[in-house]
Amino acid sequence: MDSSSLMLQENEILALEAIYPQDFTYTETQNSIPQYIGSFSVRVTLPNEIRVCFSSHAINGDSNINLISTNEEILKIRYLPPIIIDFSMPALYPEREGLDFTVKCCWLSDNYRLSLKNKLQEIWEEERDVVLYRYAEFIQENALEFLGITFPLKLVDGTTRLKDIIWSYNRDAMNKEFAENHFDCGICLENKPGSRCIQLQPCQHVFCQECLCGYFEMLIREGFVSQVKCPDIGCKVQTVLTKEVLDEIVGTEMQERYARLMEKIEIETNPLITYCPLKTCQTPVKKSSDFEKLCLCEKCGFAFCWMCKRTWHGPHIACAIKNVKHVVKEYLAADDVKKALMKLRYGPKNLEKLVRDTLSEIESEEWMRSNTQPCPQCDTFIEKSMGCNHMRCTRCETHFCYLCGHWIDPAEPYRHFNDPKSPCNQRLFDGTDIDELEFFAEDHDDI
Repeated sequence: MDSSSLMLQENEILALEAIYPQDFTYTETQNSIPQYIGSFSVRVTLPNEIRVCFSSHAINGDSNINLISTNEEILKIRYLPPIIIDFSMPALYPEREGLDFTVKCCWLSDNYRLSLKNKLQEIWEEERDVVLYRYAEFIQENALEFLGITFPLKLVDGTTRLKDIIWSYNRDAMNKEFAENHFDCGICLENKPGSRCIQLQPCQHVFCQECLCGYFEMLIREGFVSQVKCPDIGCKVQTVLTKEVLDEIVGTEMQERYARLMEKIEIETNPLITYCPLKTCQTPVKKSSDFEKLCLCEKCGFAFCWMCKRTWHGPHIACAIKNVKHVVKEYLAADDVKKALMKLRYGPKNLEKLVRDTLSEIESEEWMRSNTQPCPQCDTFIEKSMGCNHMRCTRCETHFCYLCGHWIDPAEPYRHFNDPKSPCNQRLFDGTDIDELEFFAEDHDDI
């Protein structure tokens, strides 16, 4: 190796290392004749966001381009994985020998990689100078046009690994770009570096981690988990908060509480899900049919009735009713759908009889309340057909006031009606046609 070639190689290595500190790597062999070998990752420049279509079949024998459109999966991305040049510098490079190199790229076919390598070799033939920077420049700005690649880019991926590689690279590249920029937080309105911010998807609104964490933690702690979404007032896009995203924002403990509460809400709002009634189990059980009342807990094996939550009593036995009046009131206020469900639960004939009997009982109770007064001693309902408001129970002989129901001293029964502090003062004959003076003049006995 002459000194001129060695100097040119060293200068090229130092320049590329300074310009591409993260994309350019090399080592120097310790042989009798030193040699530089390395790898150079070059990312092609894309026209903003592009679509990449993945399919499991190709036509015309090309394994990457011109795919049939059946069963395609589409990704929208902004970055493709780089084209990698693995190189070694011969002793007489760059003046009398070109680079020894290979072209690697997961989304280019063998034919495209070969065409690109030949084009890069032509560049050295034309210039016969250090060319790694020229290779990078050509790949970045001209490789897609040279290869005739258009968008949407159609690729074959029979194992889905290629799709995962491209998606992961695009995600990491976008995260890196995001971290290097600055954004105004949508909550505190301060300008923060992207490394301290989070961009929600798919709405892409940006908030600093501190504000978003505090906001989400407050909602989860208070149980308002349905409101854990983009805080932007004008956001009309459904925020997608995956387990990983929420874990990154609020931590594992809060994320797990959020998941538990969301599951609870889903169970409580899903008409086909209930809980196993055994206190030692309480596992969510999904109803298998809209019309079948039998439920079987998959965890403990307990068979129970969907409607009354008791041990399965068979399809022809109506569910036991704990609060008849409440059920009847609920039935009378229900719409047609709710009434149909209640008939399924309690049985139509049984429910109709309950309604009739309950309405009759309520009517009787209302009449009793309007036309009788219960004895303060034995609770027997006493109806007054005539006479004053001083009553005597026909069952236990207790004296009481018909107006207020209070006990009256039998030795002085009329004190209650002559006491200024009594609510019944001077009301002995309220509600009657009896003249008080005539009554006492005739010295009537109390009834």
